[in-house]
Amino acid sequence: MKGFRRVQQIGLLSTVSLLMTGGLMAGVLPAIAQGTLQFRLPDISAPGNRESGSTRSTSCVAFDDKVIALMPETNYGYTQTGYPAFYFYLPPTTAEQVKFVIRHEVTGELVYEGRFHIAGDSGIAQVSLPNNGLQQPLMTGEVYVWYVSVVCDETDPSADVVTEGFIERIDARVVATTTPATALPALYAGEGVWYDALAASAALKQDDSAADWNALLEAVALDQLIPVELLTTEPTP
Repeated sequence: MKGFRRVQQIGLLSTVSLLMTGGLMAGVLPAIAQGTLQFRLPDISAPGNRESGSTRSTSCVAFDDKVIALMPETNYGYTQTGYPAFYFYLPPTTAEQVKFVIRHEVTGELVYEGRFHIAGDSGIAQVSLPNNGLQQPLMTGEVYVWYVSVVCDETDPSADVVTEGFIERIDARVVATTTPATALPALYAGEGVWYDALAASAALKQDDSAADWNALLEAVALDQLIPVELLTTEPTP
């Protein structure tokens, strides 16, 4: 795949060890265990960073705060659905809008672009690719890059606070329609299907069952976000 490198599997530990080299990551471990949930990492890493870069002193986000894509540290994840949900940490901000964009990783073709009103909300936000009869789904076997931009200045795109992640749609590994909802996070995690595991655990968290959500965040070294509120509604288009 363009822009990616397969990485050597070097063992099973309870944390991830990463080595940054020229924008690619090496030394990714094949599986991460947290309690009864084991997340199996795809042996692929992607360029970029799941956290936004440093902001200007005049930015709408505090200098020491970040927009964070809820992703493994490899910046790469699988889904088996054509219309996945994407999660990101939205820090306190004076901005009123976020922009969400999906592009094909190889061709650069625009797949989706939307702007959403955030009304001063802060927490773990969710945006889904809309299954509305008009939007085309992600295609199986294809890789896409997605961006979340907090729009600080409508007249200056360079002022946006941006993070990104990569997603690949794969053939179904878990039959969700015949599986109890409480079992889905562990099944998806065991098959390495990050986006679907996170969405399934988010649904349980909203029902006051946060164990799988917490375990997934711990597994990818995002445990600092465990206390952060999961916003119960998507931003308004």
